Amino acid sequence: MSLLEENSEVKMDSEDWGKDEPWCCSEETFFVLASHLSSSHEGSPILLAVSKGELCLCCKKDKGKSKPSLQLKKKKLTKLATQKEKARRPFIFYRAKVGSRYTLESAAHPGWFVYTSCNSGEPVEVTNRSGEGKLIEFSFHQVSKSETSPSEVS
Repeated sequence: MSLLEENSEVKMDSEDWGKDEPWCCSEETFFVLASHLSSSHEGSPILLAVSKGELCLCCKKDKGKSKPSLQLKKKKLTKLATQKEKARRPFIFYRAKVGSRYTLESAAHPGWFVYTSCNSGEPVEVTNRSGEGKLIEFSFHQVSKSETSPSEVS
C-alpha cells in the first residue's frame, strides 16, 4: 500500500507509544502528497496538509528566532506541489522508516523533526532532540473516504 499517492489521506499517530502511559497518544488526519527535491536524502520527500488539503504544514525560522517552528499556511496542497523547489522546500518533510514507524524531518532545516507530546492539548511542533516526552516517530494508516468526517479533517 503506497501512502504517497496524490491526495492520499492518512491518519498519522503516535499510538502504541507508552503502553504504560495510555494517555500518550494523539491522532490527526493528514493529506500526503509525494514531492521531489534535487538533493539526495534518506527518506521520501512529502508534503503534508490538514483541513482537506487546504492548510499545509511548513517548517520556518522566523526572523530573530534561534530555532524553526512548525506552521500551518493557507495553501492548497495540489497547488503547492506545482511551485518551484525553493518555494516548496519549507513545506517538504522527509518520511524515513525507523523500525515499524516513520520520522518526518524538515527539508528546509535538516536535523529538525516533527514531534507530538505525551501531554494532551500540546501542539505538534519540531525539535532537534528526541526524548523528554517528544515523540518523533509516527505510523501512517490509509483512511477511506467513508471513515472521514468533517470533524476529523478540520
